[in-house]
Amino acid sequence: RSGQLDVRELISLYPFLLPTSSSFIRSHPPLHEYADLNQLTQGDQEKMTKCKRFLMSYLNEVRSTEVANGYKEDIDTALLKLYAEANHESLLDLLVSENFCLLTDSAAWLEKHKKYFALGLLYHYNGQDAAALQLWVKIVDGDIQDSTRSDLYDYIVDFLTFCSDQELVWKYSEWILQKNEEVGVQIFTKRPLEEQEKNNINPDDIISRLNKYPKARVKYLEHLVLERKIQKEKYHTHLAVLYLEAILQLKSVTTDNCTETTELLLKLRSLLQKSDLYRIHFILDKIQGTDLHMESAILYGKLEEHEKALHILVHELKDFHAAEEYCMWNSESRDLQYRQRLFHMLLSVYLTPGTSDCALVMAAVDLLNNHAAEFDAGLVLQVVPDSWSVQLLSPFLAGAVRQSIHTKRMTQVALGLAQAENLIYKHEKVKQNGAPILLSDKKVCQVCQNPFCEPVFVRFPNGSMAHTHCAANRHLNSNVTHHSPSSSNQT
Repeated sequence: RSGQLDVRELISLYPFLLPTSSSFIRSHPPLHEYADLNQLTQGDQEKMTKCKRFLMSYLNEVRSTEVANGYKEDIDTALLKLYAEANHESLLDLLVSENFCLLTDSAAWLEKHKKYFALGLLYHYNGQDAAALQLWVKIVDGDIQDSTRSDLYDYIVDFLTFCSDQELVWKYSEWILQKNEEVGVQIFTKRPLEEQEKNNINPDDIISRLNKYPKARVKYLEHLVLERKIQKEKYHTHLAVLYLEAILQLKSVTTDNCTETTELLLKLRSLLQKSDLYRIHFILDKIQGTDLHMESAILYGKLEEHEKALHILVHELKDFHAAEEYCMWNSESRDLQYRQRLFHMLLSVYLTPGTSDCALVMAAVDLLNNHAAEFDAGLVLQVVPDSWSVQLLSPFLAGAVRQSIHTKRMTQVALGLAQAENLIYKHEKVKQNGAPILLSDKKVCQVCQNPFCEPVFVRFPNGSMAHTHCAANRHLNSNVTHHSPSSSNQT
């Protein structure tokens, strides 16, 4: 440092570290009598290792200082060679940060020491992504050996996800998906949002490419429909059909609902409930003849055929809780009248004339007692059998009376507030009428500037006065705004 040594003098002592393209020639007269490191250490491997460790430390220190000016390629290339030879962890850090390693020398050295992953990073840094991917794929396939990264497949997926070269993405998509569909599809689902919004890679082309990979196709459609919330009927319908086909396939293999079937059923129901874009009749036709009664009920609900839906839930499934939930989610964001109509419809299904099923009767009682606020008490009392006791419906009646009293009181409060507001306005009117207005022959009309000939006039809010005929014609007179202190309509 003190002698401002040309760093290449130091590097030249180590055989093969200077790039072959380097034009460095040792100073003359020579600074020392040593030919190279081998002569200096006389073949002592321990000393040679210490010297190389020293050079790594020194080059790492000076590469970002003025000492490196003009010699950055020589320093970084030598440092890369030392790191690769010593299997040093800083090799990868060097390659993923700004560096000036010469490609030809560095590539040959990394290949010699079987640092293929690092070689891929070097290619990537030099804009040769195709060469980098080709190397990494060979490592994963076992064609060449390099244990630098055990998660190299995931690394390649991540690399392609953020790769802007569409040709490379398409080229390696088949290989990626064949290895693992559910992870591999991330090269399409986790692309940068701005790139997806521009549709640089057309979603229809991706779906077509994923036809051979059913799990990946479902994942991608879920990404479009549930995450990006793209409002296109074909995507929503396609996803619903895929869910349905997968469920029917699993049911054909086993009669018991496995975990996978249950998860798919939940996904299908959620999509059918929340989406309004899929082709309802098309899905309904596919479900006909199957045991997917809950899904049929949801579809009938979308068609506003609530009686059919409730009949399925009550008589086919005998799932009374699901019937109540059906009324709740179908009336979300609807008015009270619509919700009441659904609950009254459900009550009618429970109390179908001639029904003697005790379970249905108890379901009707529970419905009334648990959802008193959702019913019109007057209509309910006309429907329930005369044989029902007051005690049986006491929770419902108590709730209905409480709701009625609450509504009456809230109406009284609203009425009282309106009356108070009206009284305030009357008070303001009286105040406005209370101040006397004096008219004399000295006052003139603010519109025509003539005196008043009769005790009839119009007063503007700012206190100025005008003839009645002048005030009536003020909208027709273009000079009114100019003459009148106020153009207000209030008089």
